[in-house]
Amino acid sequence: VRFRATQAGELSKLLSVSSRITRAESYSVNNDKMDVGFRFNGANGSTVTGVGFELYQNQPNPFVNKTFVGFHLPAAAQATLTVYDETGRMLFTQQGDFAKGYNQIAIDAGTVIPQGTGMLYYKVATATDAATRKMIQTK
Repeated sequence: VRFRATQAGELSKLLSVSSRITRAESYSVNNDKMDVGFRFNGANGSTVTGVGFELYQNQPNPFVNKTFVGFHLPAAAQATLTVYDETGRMLFTQQGDFAKGYNQIAIDAGTVIPQGTGMLYYKVATATDAATRKMIQTK
């Protein structure tokens, strides 16, 4: 695979592997299924992406009525999605058991943010991992 940079930046922040569109998998010479990941060697040591827990940007963003939060789990696990407003007040939480690989949760603006619009934060947490991102709800 050959890549051409279109902007300056750290490769580990610009390039990643996920199963969001197609399954990210590879096979050994013995036909054993393996995970796919990138290892970046930089000034601050080694960074590995694409194999572990990942939280993706919600789609669409900004959103009006409904948005989807996608995430990748390295193994089946219980996970909790929590949505907060700008002040840190919890607006919505949903917990469930999710499969290994790509998962997504739908968020209905009428349920989560019954009054108002603006910047929100969402967090997906498991027993071993957690990540937070921003999203924008508009009218």
